[in-house]
Amino acid sequence: MKKKVSLWLVVTVALALHGCNIPPVTQWFPTTPREIYERDLRRAKLDKTPAGQAWLRAGERVLADSLTIPIPFRERSYFGDSVMAQSYVFTLPAGRRLSVSADPESTDTSLQVFADLFRVNALGKTERVSYLAKGETSITYGGEKEEKLLLRLQTALFNQAVVTIQLTTTPLLEFPVAGRSAGDIISFWGAARDGGGRRHEGVDIRASRGTPVVAAANGFITNVGTNRLGGNVISLSPSGLNISLYYAHLDSQLVSVGQRVKTGDTLGTVGNTGNAITTAPHLHFGIYAGWSGATDPLVYINNREEKLPQLPSGTQWLGDTIRLNRKDVLYHFTSRKGEIRPLEKYAVARVIGQVAKGYRIQLPDGTLGYLANPAFQPIARQVTKRKLNATQALIPEPGSTGELRLVATSETVEVLGYHDSYELVRTQDGTLGWLPVSAEL
Repeated sequence: MKKKVSLWLVVTVALALHGCNIPPVTQWFPTTPREIYERDLRRAKLDKTPAGQAWLRAGERVLADSLTIPIPFRERSYFGDSVMAQSYVFTLPAGRRLSVSADPESTDTSLQVFADLFRVNALGKTERVSYLAKGETSITYGGEKEEKLLLRLQTALFNQAVVTIQLTTTPLLEFPVAGRSAGDIISFWGAARDGGGRRHEGVDIRASRGTPVVAAANGFITNVGTNRLGGNVISLSPSGLNISLYYAHLDSQLVSVGQRVKTGDTLGTVGNTGNAITTAPHLHFGIYAGWSGATDPLVYINNREEKLPQLPSGTQWLGDTIRLNRKDVLYHFTSRKGEIRPLEKYAVARVIGQVAKGYRIQLPDGTLGYLANPAFQPIARQVTKRKLNATQALIPEPGSTGELRLVATSETVEVLGYHDSYELVRTQDGTLGWLPVSAEL
């Protein structure tokens, strides 16, 4: 009791001393490697520096500004200077187990890459559900419900790295027939039955009579019985999942109600009892999800290996500021679905990711998107030259209120590329910055 009171007193006094500036709970009790790093950053007062503030803002910004990707997915991504964090939004289907890896292409042991996985609700709010623990090489996550997820990756302050990101899925359950695979499924969910009077609520898996039928998950047996359609049947309740697994047309039943089983344990053998008496032996496998009733079991047991797209061998352009050598269109992904905006020839962008058939880029205004098989060129050489008709402020980015220097009337500048109504220029003293197009003749 004294310990509880003491802890409460310490927390209360600490909060009172902070007044209204109450630090987030993650600073009091950090859990993830990123939270621990942020705590240490604040203790060192680096959160008061421009670089530290930019790092903190970057981590928050990418939670609300991301692109939707397909899975499986592989990307080689750049982190460094202004690219401190990146994020990816995707949908994890019910019945799949997600695996996420983030592998730096560096042997530098001081490099730190933080990976956090968030659930995104209907209002766009994020809730962390997993993270890459220290010493681990991947995040594993999944369940019986479809979820919209967001993966955030961020490197430590002042780190520069190229990181290969990989997202794959595997079935949540083991295949229910020993020695068989998804290639042995002969009838699928929704197929017509009884002349169209009902629909198939499961999948049928071919196997010879007597082949072992196995537990697709750890759990306990809830039913061993017979019925008109299924013949000899068994039901299994998997541990930690709100679903029931249904095995039908069995030749033999080798378990009893209440028995606990482990993944791979033999429950019975394949047969053709019930309404399958006129067919070749097979297992009917179904899944029932609480009050929702039957659901398609294929995604839960489909053990066909996912094919990850191969990345190009080189990393040309990655991390570079470039310009387009032709007009193009920015998309949500390289499949050219979900147009974001058209891009003019010589449009300027930062290359922050490389996929199998294209690149992820960031425009000067922060817009993200993918280009499929684009044509890039370096910005070192000028596109043209311009002479100013009035003194103008050279700004660090389009729309900025900051000022790098004044460019005098009649000064000639080299134009390196464009972004909407702005031009990226290089002045006579080598300074790079942006000018509005209207400032030039």
